[in-house]
Amino acid sequence: MQPTRRQFVAAGGLAAVLGTTGLAGCSGILGGGGTSAESLQYDPSEVADTGNLLFGSMNYGDLYEMREDLPASAQDSFEVDDEDSPFQASDVDQMVGVGGGDVGQMMQSTSFFGSLGVTGSFDRQAMVDQIESEGEVSSAGEYGNFALYEVPELSQAPVGGVGQQTPQGSGTIGLSEGAMVMGVGVAQNSDLAVDGEEAAKAMIDASSGDVPRLSGSSGPAQDLQSRINDRLMAVGAEVDPDLVEMAQSLYGGGPGMGGGAMLNGIRAGGLGADIDPETTTYEFVLIYDSDSSAEESGVADLVDGVSSRMEQQPAIDSVSSSRDGAAVTVEMSGSTEQILDQGPGAGAAPLALGAPTR
Repeated sequence: MQPTRRQFVAAGGLAAVLGTTGLAGCSGILGGGGTSAESLQYDPSEVADTGNLLFGSMNYGDLYEMREDLPASAQDSFEVDDEDSPFQASDVDQMVGVGGGDVGQMMQSTSFFGSLGVTGSFDRQAMVDQIESEGEVSSAGEYGNFALYEVPELSQAPVGGVGQQTPQGSGTIGLSEGAMVMGVGVAQNSDLAVDGEEAAKAMIDASSGDVPRLSGSSGPAQDLQSRINDRLMAVGAEVDPDLVEMAQSLYGGGPGMGGGAMLNGIRAGGLGADIDPETTTYEFVLIYDSDSSAEESGVADLVDGVSSRMEQQPAIDSVSSSRDGAAVTVEMSGSTEQILDQGPGAGAAPLALGAPTR
């Protein structure tokens, strides 16, 4: 179910798919034409000691501009601007997200923090007036050219299983003429490593180079980011090796057996997608801890073996795989109309492109 526009403003864009592009900011913070996803995606491991790193981006403005040339079913996903709202879908350029987290053994404890930025050209005062009139947030002062607001609902969320502590939650929204930013921090049976205000400020600071960026690091997440972030949409994660071992144990065979072989040595994975009115292309990338792990995973060989059968699907024109050192890439392309209506395979869900609705 798509979130409401009111929830979108109140949550600083949390409902949007992780994503981004350029914006018309002010004071050089989260703005100034040509802003890239990489400039907003700080390195989560520099903000907290975390074993899992996540990032994503969407050039929503490009999608919005081509909406009338997309299949009719996809056009319905785009909302018509409402002159009574301070937030308009046509104002959005990009959406970008980044975060980190940890999961304890058997998922007995979890912690997560992240930031989501929506860039474009917005009427800051109109958004401030609306969010304050709704009374769902409380002012947290100013930071640079951003008005900050605390989201109290996150710390009051009635979540948790039997025998587990009530989750801790912290959220902060930042509003400016050129961007909306939301920072969140959530933990259960664990300490809150980064709160919402710290997460929101980390993204704001990353745009001015005051916090190390993911693109400047040298780990698996950076390698993955460099391979997919130029796509219209991208999402990826670096995974803690302990979490990989936990996943392998679910196969009952561990490394080298069945599905566990594909996970052996994996460190990161992600998806990039390009869409135009005629063709949609997906790029799946897996990053392993070594060249030999990538080869022994058998992923490329598996895809090559089933590619002809996959290409018989109505929505798919071509499937291919390649290996570059420790990286394995699978690329699939097909008819945009078929993919947006049916998904890339038979019975798959169609791809949702719309911005948050009112």
